[in-house]
Amino acid sequence: MKKIAVAMSGGLDSTYAAIKLKEQGYDIFGITLQMFCRQHPADEPESTDQFQEVKALCEKLGIPHMPIQAEDFFASTIIQNFCDEYMGGRTPNPCVLCNKEMKFGLLLEEALSRGATHISTGHYASIEFDEETKHYLLKRGRDVTKDQSYFLWRLNQYQLAHTIFPLAEESKEKIKEKIAQYGLKVENKPESQEICFVPNDDYKAFLNNKFSDKIQPGDIVDVSGNVLGEHKGFPFYTIGQRKGLGISAPQPLYVLEIRSQTNEIVVGPKEKLYHKGLIARECNWIKFEKLTETVKAKAKVRYNTTEKICTIFPESDGIKVVFDKPQMSITPGQSVVFYDGEYLLGGGIIERAIDQ
Repeated sequence: MKKIAVAMSGGLDSTYAAIKLKEQGYDIFGITLQMFCRQHPADEPESTDQFQEVKALCEKLGIPHMPIQAEDFFASTIIQNFCDEYMGGRTPNPCVLCNKEMKFGLLLEEALSRGATHISTGHYASIEFDEETKHYLLKRGRDVTKDQSYFLWRLNQYQLAHTIFPLAEESKEKIKEKIAQYGLKVENKPESQEICFVPNDDYKAFLNNKFSDKIQPGDIVDVSGNVLGEHKGFPFYTIGQRKGLGISAPQPLYVLEIRSQTNEIVVGPKEKLYHKGLIARECNWIKFEKLTETVKAKAKVRYNTTEKICTIFPESDGIKVVFDKPQMSITPGQSVVFYDGEYLLGGGIIERAIDQ
């Protein structure tokens, strides 16, 4: 029989995952990673409160709860990558790496070492096993407004084999109705959209606190190299940004490029934001082992966009992606994720935009 460790945060989705699995008769226990309170001592009481909230929820549900201390690994893996990417002129998505290394990495191993056969999370996605290819496949969640498959593209076959997503076929509204019956008072908790380790969702203050000696003002230039103004530090800008540049021009100007080596921000008109394709590295494939031939698919270059038709070309150290129509604000450091219908093919980290 499966013994399932439910990754619990105290929120609606993970709590409902535990309820649903318990109702289905599985042997379950709650497990929670403590990941960042030591990085921000002022936030420690809040983090401690979260642990107590989850423990109380588990007690009401009649299941054990296991807290896991993971601050050091989180700091050296997720926070360090976040800082390195921004200081390298890129815009990272820490949730993608956190899923791979923390929730489906460290937490999975901790759960298995405590007797679990699987872990469960509150992600809106689903997993299928393909008997023909002997591959675990990742699909969108049924509730398209909450689908989180985009953030899971880095998972490998081992991680998928030991994971259960109870919310795959659920809608948010039905979950709220169901969980309200238990009187746990979590159905109306606000959903967190922020980066969990950044206080007040102010990543600029977070970076400035860590790198005040390295982040310096520099030139804002146009595509011809003409100086138009001064920026406050290149990590504080992202591709496609229009507001907050502090420069005046006859037409709206947007951030086109971040040059960390020369401490310059390049700006230009909106049409310059569109590119035919991109180069991506650190690719991971779910539906097949390796990309060996050209593939037609749909791609998202960030979470809150719709997919666009593209062609993926394998290269020796990554992939080249060419879109049927030019795409706006292709941003180094972000994830490009590929779909074939409801199935997620895989993804990669965007290195740069291309026009050929």
